[in-house]
Amino acid sequence: MHLGDEVTETVMGPHRFRNNQRMVPASEAAWQLAADNGMLDIRVDATNGQNRLRDVRTGHEFLNLSSCSYLGLNSHPTVVEAGIAALRDEQITGLAMAEFRIRLDAAHRLEDELSALFGTRVIPSISCGVISAAVLPLLASGHLTDSGPLVVVFDKLAHFSMNFVKPVVADEAMVLTSPHNDMRFLEEVCRTYPRVAYVCEGLYSTGGLADLEGIKALQEKYGMYVYLDDSHALSTQGPNGEGYARSVFRELDDRTMIVASTAKAFGSTGGIAMIGDSGAFDFLYRSGPMGWSQGLRTAAIGTTLGSIAVHRSLELTERQSQLAENVAIFDRRMKGYDVRGSGSHIKFVTVGDNERAVQLSNALYRRGYYCSAMFFPIVPRGRSGVRLMLRGDMTASMTENFVSVLEEVLDEQA
Repeated sequence: MHLGDEVTETVMGPHRFRNNQRMVPASEAAWQLAADNGMLDIRVDATNGQNRLRDVRTGHEFLNLSSCSYLGLNSHPTVVEAGIAALRDEQITGLAMAEFRIRLDAAHRLEDELSALFGTRVIPSISCGVISAAVLPLLASGHLTDSGPLVVVFDKLAHFSMNFVKPVVADEAMVLTSPHNDMRFLEEVCRTYPRVAYVCEGLYSTGGLADLEGIKALQEKYGMYVYLDDSHALSTQGPNGEGYARSVFRELDDRTMIVASTAKAFGSTGGIAMIGDSGAFDFLYRSGPMGWSQGLRTAAIGTTLGSIAVHRSLELTERQSQLAENVAIFDRRMKGYDVRGSGSHIKFVTVGDNERAVQLSNALYRRGYYCSAMFFPIVPRGRSGVRLMLRGDMTASMTENFVSVLEEVLDEQA
């Protein structure tokens, strides 16, 4: 064997949990297709809000249906002004160091305010990805359960930010991937192994909801640990915007952690971990990326405090109600089409191949609506389509008008 052959065999990975050699060419080809059709790098003026973005190079105006700001709080005056006020008050953009050593008093106040808002201990961080990268390896090794290593089961559709750390988790414990929402598979794992953790989403980023009742039942029966990312549901429902997961996991205990983004419907930036085990609180601050990464910047602390103020007002319920009305309008009118996400504000319209997905996205954009074309590896091969997000700062008439255009374009392309 030549040295070059030996090196090639050595550098090839086992591809147990990821395969860039397969994914990158497929995804790059799809992204290039989107770019060639003018659906990437659109530069906008956002001063009129997400319902009226303007392409600064062409003047084309459109309504943004790819924003995760599901309530429109990212442009709420209270939120914006709170960020500006925090910078003025603190006179520093941030301390640029690990928070468990030194942090602004405003950061400590934010932690208290978030914990009071959601009725459980809350750890803020710069992103959910950082939280998952810090927590999941420690969960796998048993350091959050005072036990030996756990078998960690990832739902097949769990978000990339969690799937990304599978190889690291697999260095600590056995990692399995379950079919989506498959409670039979999960129960068989629980029967087979004494310590199991399940990693999933509450409201999935490509549409659909977790089987919370089934997950809770398995937790109560087998003591299964539940690590649940509720990023796409936080703020959109529940008292104080507690999200979808807390509708079933009311009281968090030492077998449950709910993480969520505060950069989506919450209207600020960063991520949070809701935990029920107070003993793990300080430990997590010192662990992994949460220990060596930086904390929230001053402006982010301010905007998050501003959003908390909105969450405590009647306006939150009004925007939640408008979002629910928009979802009902869409679901009623789109019956009969291949759309995933009934009951959810995240919809996925399946059309098949990449080219048709980009054509649909482009046709909607020309008519004044931006919706993202999605392809493998985000969705399975042959199931490409367009993802769209409804928002609570859209009026019912805006939703009705959009659905009319969507129906028209789908019928044209059928």
